[in-house]
Amino acid sequence: MESWLRNLTRRLAQTPTLNRPYRNAAVSFRRCARTDFDERARLARACGLNVFLFPAEELPGCDLLTDSGTTTMTMSQWSQLLLGDESYGSNEGYFEFKDQIVETFGPEWENRDRLNENTFIFHQGRAAEHGLFKVLARLLGAAGAREPFIIPSNGHFDTTQANIEDNRLEARNLFSPALRRNDPKAEFKGDMDLRALKAMLDDPKLRRRVPLVYLTITNNTGGGQPVSLANIRAVRRLTARHDIPLFLDACRFAENAWFIRHFESGMQSRSIADVVRLVFAECDGFHISLKKDGLVNIGGALVVKEKSIFTGRYPKFQSGLTDHQILVEGHPTYGGLAGRDLKGIVEGLKTVVHDEFLTHRITQVQRFGERIKELCANPKLVMSPVGGSAVYIDIDEFFKDTRLRDADLPGISLTGLLLIAGHRLCELGVYAFGRNQDGVEIPPDPRVNFVRAAVPRLAYEDQDLSALAETIAVLYRARGSLPGIQVTHGRELHLRHFKSRFRFQPRVA
Repeated sequence: MESWLRNLTRRLAQTPTLNRPYRNAAVSFRRCARTDFDERARLARACGLNVFLFPAEELPGCDLLTDSGTTTMTMSQWSQLLLGDESYGSNEGYFEFKDQIVETFGPEWENRDRLNENTFIFHQGRAAEHGLFKVLARLLGAAGAREPFIIPSNGHFDTTQANIEDNRLEARNLFSPALRRNDPKAEFKGDMDLRALKAMLDDPKLRRRVPLVYLTITNNTGGGQPVSLANIRAVRRLTARHDIPLFLDACRFAENAWFIRHFESGMQSRSIADVVRLVFAECDGFHISLKKDGLVNIGGALVVKEKSIFTGRYPKFQSGLTDHQILVEGHPTYGGLAGRDLKGIVEGLKTVVHDEFLTHRITQVQRFGERIKELCANPKLVMSPVGGSAVYIDIDEFFKDTRLRDADLPGISLTGLLLIAGHRLCELGVYAFGRNQDGVEIPPDPRVNFVRAAVPRLAYEDQDLSALAETIAVLYRARGSLPGIQVTHGRELHLRHFKSRFRFQPRVA
């Protein structure tokens, strides 16, 4: 190539705005009006300001309630749906799915013993984690234990914690020191606190109460922060030393691998697919909501490594989980899913490890977070560095110079006002993770207090997210006059943020 052309192409390659690695093949027009604030205020009050109950079709803006099951699927996935085999048992998609598990996560996940299933299909991730802890608790005899068994984690999400506690186990969060001090420069704030885990496992009395250790990648409760491969390997060494299984909550495994590949020393020469296999070589099993990094709208799975600490310690688990699966999801070869869904999952697992896709997805979320900080002129307003799936707005920072306090539930106030503005986000803070005991509010410990803006995959463009950032900036500038919240129903309920009702209270004088 001529020197002038080489110099020109080098400059062209350095343009700051990258092309999307995809183009739109279909669009869906919204029927609701952007400026109909009165109608949305009426609807918001009618549903008790509960974001889960607000009708989605009435949102003209961004619906960032969750990134779970809200992915816009690819044309390749849609083509596979048309080829779905809906046979009741052992449909075509089942065998393709099991083969793809091995291709994506590594050869050690192959199911060689055909008399013992190792891949358990469920209709979504929380059903998979429910099966895991229900069967595990039964094998442990947790219901009759004098002290509860402990499931330590780098950060249990709300439904994970609820499934653990529903089976009379104790969920314990060991957030990393970098997360607890909210270090804005730490690339892997989602890590497990190794010192705390070591102290727990070195204590014989506590160690007897730990049936397995759990790592969530990325750490959703801890602000969507990634977990380093070094930390995963260190946790593995600690657990293996005491013959304790290690499980992963792998919902966002590919996003976590992207962070490892781009920011962890020695990983830059690796492909995303290679990093994924390195991560999953370290664990005994994993559960996954395929509604995230499976790039589909429904589906989940629980997979156990055939020759592992877990299967050696709990040899009856697979048989027990098969019984559970038959009772609640149908035959193990479809697990509550249509055959076409399994084919869509297979295609999604192929796509999600492409660096081009992940780079676009994660940098879009990061640009959104930077836009909020820029418009609000407050670099501390969102969790930094921004994670891969969502922007986490720090509610303590948002309202720190106002008279609103925890009792006024300012996070719920923000999500309620955003509903009226036409956008839907979720409070994941002192209300979602706290609890009411005998009329006393107990905040989460360690304290987390966020409103999460979870960005669906392939669904929104930067313009949409920028419009939401502008709305957040308007509310931030008016924060001193925003109302608090009263709980009208459900303060004492389990998983209360899904079921409660609220109302705005008069402005604090």
